[in-house]
Amino acid sequence: MSESESPKRGRRKTPDKPAASEAQAPETGTQAPAPAAEPSPPAEPEPPRNPWLPPAEDSPGQRRSASMDDLLRSRRPLPRGPVKPGSGAILGIAMVGVLSAWLLSTSIHVLAQGERGVVTTFGRYAGTIGPGLTLTLPWPIQAVTRREVGKELVTLLPDKEAETLMLTRDGELIDVRLQVRWRIGDLRQFTYALPDGEAALRRLADSAIRGAVAEMTFDDLRGGKRQAELQQRVAQRMQRVLDAWKAGITVSGIEVTAANPPARLADTFKKIGTANEEARKNHEVALTYAGQLKYNAEARARAFDKAYELYRIAPDVTRSRIYYDTIEKVLRNNPVVIGGTATGVSLPPPPAEKGGN
Repeated sequence: MSESESPKRGRRKTPDKPAASEAQAPETGTQAPAPAAEPSPPAEPEPPRNPWLPPAEDSPGQRRSASMDDLLRSRRPLPRGPVKPGSGAILGIAMVGVLSAWLLSTSIHVLAQGERGVVTTFGRYAGTIGPGLTLTLPWPIQAVTRREVGKELVTLLPDKEAETLMLTRDGELIDVRLQVRWRIGDLRQFTYALPDGEAALRRLADSAIRGAVAEMTFDDLRGGKRQAELQQRVAQRMQRVLDAWKAGITVSGIEVTAANPPARLADTFKKIGTANEEARKNHEVALTYAGQLKYNAEARARAFDKAYELYRIAPDVTRSRIYYDTIEKVLRNNPVVIGGTATGVSLPPPPAEKGGN
């Protein structure tokens, strides 16, 4: 390839051919010398091209620089393998499966015995369903909130081991613990009257027990003298408030499980309890001794009354009998008998002296 046909500089422009009269020399014996070639003008430098602009139409023989699209296209990763046929069908089947599972799980509801469900349509109450199989519109159009109805539930107060001190009528502090037994009667009322459910019931029980404790003394609560009355008062207070709220809850009962003094005074009250226990035992011993004395005195009084009645009937006979009974008791317990020979009483031999002095 000649320099005139270089792709970088393009095809050089050749000068015009001379005229026929000038091109051909007259036929002579000698050939005319060829005219000298004219020097070609220098090629103009090509301006730099912006790679961010779209490529322009270039001449067929001119080479253009690589654009940014060509550079990015050359760096894109090639697919590692051929695309498997049927991928769109698999994706469609998966979507159909997910949709079917969503419809079945949110439209079919199976409730056990004792359960009830509140049906809401866009958040608004639509009805209550009972045990068995029930079909509803799928979520989020309709939703079902299920719960056991009629089963007795137990709520502990307090729910943690933390100390809960309450003020009594005489200004003392006491830690009272109880459990509340309750059941749901109307699920619709319970769902809408108590959105937080058992938490509201716990706060109500705490308020009721504090009010009832403030009406009693410390000794009445700690000793358990008025425990039944305390439980009844708390149950009545809670039921009145729940009926006013229309909460659909029935309080079955209240049970006080503990009524203890503050923990920091536990040792002091333990000593007081020990002293009270000893005083109680001593009191019981004194009562037993007093009962025995009273029983003996009453027995002697009855015997005297009986002897007096006999004496009133026959004074001489009764007097003689009393005398002989008394002498018999004296002689039975006394080994020494003193008597005279004139009376004809034989004296028993004296007891043998023991060895020694």
